[in-house]
Amino acid sequence: MQNMKYTFSTVEELVAFVGRAEKCNFEIDVIYNQLVIDGKSLMGVMLIGIGRQVEIVCHNKDACPEELVGHAA
Repeated sequence: MQNMKYTFSTVEELVAFVGRAEKCNFEIDVIYNQLVIDGKSLMGVMLIGIGRQVEIVCHNKDACPEELVGHAA
């Protein structure tokens, strides 16, 4: 399991994240406070909105959350 903190700054960035997440063959969660959203759900992730710091959790030890947000390490 890999995780990172991130803040989406635009709707386009958020939509691109969900598009990348949908292509993954493992589960991805986006966590804001106690709210846990499926990272492959555009409606769910948009519920959290932009400008809020979230935790992105990839349920795969080889996954790189930075690639999902377009910031490959």
